[in-house]
Amino acid sequence: MNFLKKGLLILIMTAMVVSMAYAGGEQESASAGPKTDNIVVGFSCAGMGNSWRMFLKANFDAEVANHPEISKVYFTNADEKPEKQIADIDDLLAKGVDLLLVQPSMGEAIVPAVERAYESGIPVIILDGTVPTDMQTAYVGQDMKLLGANYARALIDMMGTEGKIIMLSGIAGQMSVELRLEGAREVFAQYPGIEILDTQYTGWSIPKGKEVMESFLQTYPQIDGIWADSGLMSFPALETMKEAGREMVPSSGDNLNGYAKFLVANDVPGYIEPYSTQQAAWALVEGLKAVKGDTLDKVIYRTPDQFPFEKIKEIVDMSLSDWWWLGDDQIPAEFLPQID
Repeated sequence: MNFLKKGLLILIMTAMVVSMAYAGGEQESASAGPKTDNIVVGFSCAGMGNSWRMFLKANFDAEVANHPEISKVYFTNADEKPEKQIADIDDLLAKGVDLLLVQPSMGEAIVPAVERAYESGIPVIILDGTVPTDMQTAYVGQDMKLLGANYARALIDMMGTEGKIIMLSGIAGQMSVELRLEGAREVFAQYPGIEILDTQYTGWSIPKGKEVMESFLQTYPQIDGIWADSGLMSFPALETMKEAGREMVPSSGDNLNGYAKFLVANDVPGYIEPYSTQQAAWALVEGLKAVKGDTLDKVIYRTPDQFPFEKIKEIVDMSLSDWWWLGDDQIPAEFLPQID
C-alpha cells in the first residue's frame, strides 16, 4: 500500500470513528434518562402572526420563569409553513433539547419530523392542534369537540330550541376546527327546531368574516343566532349586522376582548369560553414532568372558565385593546405583550 492510499484509509477510518462517536453521543444524550436540572427546552411554534400567538408565547415565557431547572430555551417561528416547521424541529433536535413542544402548523405535514423527535428519546408534547401519529408523548390542551359543543349549548340557552342559525369557523381541514364543528353539530342535531342555514370558513380573518356575513344577510332574511368558534368571527358578524340595520342576535365566541367589548357596549347576549393561550404553559408543565421521569397520559385536557353574558360584563375591560385576550393576562406584567 503506497503512502497516499494509506493516508486516505486513515482519514476515512478516523471520520467513521468520529461520526460513530457523534451519533452515539447524541443517542446517549437523548435517552440518558430522567433529568432534574440543566434542562434544555425547544418550542416549535406554528407562527406569530396574531395577538393570540403573542399571548401564547407570553404565557410560555412566564411559566419558564417559574422553573429554575430550565437552563436554556430555543423558540422557533415557522411562519405557518410546514416545511419550515420540519426544518425547525430538526434544528432543535440537533441542538440537543431535552423537551420538545410543538404547536403544529399543519399536523399531517409535520408527522415525519415529530416522529423523528419522538424516536430520539425525548418527550414530545403537542399543543393547539393535532398531529396524527401515536409517536408523541402527550397532547396537552383543550377538548376541541367539547368546546364546540359548549358553544352550541350556550347558543341554545340564549336563543331557545327553535330558530335559524349560521356557523362561522376557522381554517377548513384543520383538525381542531373540524372537531369543534363536529361537537356543535351533534348538539344541534338533538333539536329539530334548529335549522343550520349555512356554514363558512373565514380563516379567523375579521375582513373575511365581514364579507361572509354580508353575503349571509343578503341571502337569509331571518338569522336568529351565530355559532362561531372565535370572537374573531362573531365580532365582525355582529358588527356587520349592526351596520346593516339588522337586529343583532345571540352568539358564541372565545375570549377576544373586542368581542366582549362589543357585546357589553351593545347589550347583546353572548357567550365566551376561552380557547386559552395558557396552553403553552400547560404543555411546558406536563413536559417537564416527563423529562423528570413521570409517565403522562396520552391526552391531557384542561378546561378554562366559562363566561355567560352576565359574567362577561364583569370581566370585560373597555380600556384594553380589541386584540387583548381576557383571562390569559394573569401573568406578571413584564411578560405581557404590547398590543395596540
